[in-house]
Amino acid sequence: MSQQADHPSHDDHNEVTIETLKTPPLRIRPAPIRKRAIAALIDSALVSVASAMLFLWLHQKFTDLLLVSAQCLTLTFLYYVLQESIFASTIGKHLLGLRVVGNGGDPSSIQEALIRNLLRFVDWLPILYLLGALTIAISSKKQRLGDIVAGTVVTLVAERDINPPPAPFLFH
Repeated sequence: MSQQADHPSHDDHNEVTIETLKTPPLRIRPAPIRKRAIAALIDSALVSVASAMLFLWLHQKFTDLLLVSAQCLTLTFLYYVLQESIFASTIGKHLLGLRVVGNGGDPSSIQEALIRNLLRFVDWLPILYLLGALTIAISSKKQRLGDIVAGTVVTLVAERDINPPPAPFLFH
């Protein structure tokens, strides 16, 4: 056996086993930080453009910058919460083949999405997602603080088998 086979490359991902009532236990692959970062950049770009347009439009109607800023922050929060609770991923995560699942392996619920995204602001501390990146790097399930508290994991979407096993016969 070659030396390469004995030592996994940096692209290999550890699997995490989630014990459930399902048989066999669910095995997931936590998303690597590199893919999460690219997804975050895509989402940030989308949110920034939408927030800038909203800010310019609202600032014409309202003179209170604090009110306009609060509305833009609300838009950002809703972008993440609604998509993760409905689709289990944001646009950026979807483009990179990632999804958010709960501890049971099911897509994230509205409660989990709310909790993980309320803590998104903490993960941004002290600057540029430093706390979130550090937490992902040291967590065995590659979770940021919001994921740990919410009980969620960002995973790689399972590849579909192009040759699935035949369906069982219903009638013998």
